[in-house]
Amino acid sequence: MLKIYVCDDEKEMTNLISKQIENFFHGYPCEYKIEVFNSGRQLIKRVNQERADIIFLDIDLQDSNGIQIAKLVRRVDKIVKIVFITNYKNYKGAAFTVRAFGYVEKPSTEEQIFRQLLDIHNYMQEEQNDISIKFETVDGLINIKIKDILYFESNNRKINIVTFSKKYKMNQKISSLSKIMEEYDFKSPHSSFLVNLDYVVGIKNYTVYMIHDIEIPLSQRKVLDFKKAMNTYFMKTIDLCKGVPHA
Repeated sequence: MLKIYVCDDEKEMTNLISKQIENFFHGYPCEYKIEVFNSGRQLIKRVNQERADIIFLDIDLQDSNGIQIAKLVRRVDKIVKIVFITNYKNYKGAAFTVRAFGYVEKPSTEEQIFRQLLDIHNYMQEEQNDISIKFETVDGLINIKIKDILYFESNNRKINIVTFSKKYKMNQKISSLSKIMEEYDFKSPHSSFLVNLDYVVGIKNYTVYMIHDIEIPLSQRKVLDFKKAMNTYFMKTIDLCKGVPHA
């Protein structure tokens, strides 16, 4: 789930931005949660409890300076995407000190909010492609990039990690692995398989077709769930990259 914090001392502004964010996600199949704060202190307290993926932050808060609040956020979270709500003349230069992702001018427009969310999505997709996960294989602890994994296969009480270059074996249940890999867009079409949706090219009858002429069985009881996951993934990646909202 995408967690979005909106912080502005003007309730009209937090209501406006929250509504614009909601309108953006009306067109996209993505789970999200918006939390609103009307002071920098409230925001910092919440950030210390639970990290956000995106923060829309007023640069001119009554109780504090937005730049200083962003610096406090950066002490506990180096990767959250911070978007300042401000006038450009107040924003320029200062935001670089806290690695802000961007800014929207007051009063925000849907075009500005949509563009920021699209840019953040695309950036996060690129970040995800470079993510590596450590797997405890039979040969020891190995770092494998998400983008290098084609699929996982359960075989003889072991799991094969099938990548572009080689196979690895590890001792783990496919069901527990599925929960871990779900956030990286892996889905199970069969009780013995977990596939990277980025490399699925189609489905026909009870077969999932992947790149490199790979064919994975699709169990009857998982057909609807897998097709839904695949359609969700394609809409999220293809349409968002095009910048064309879904009806």
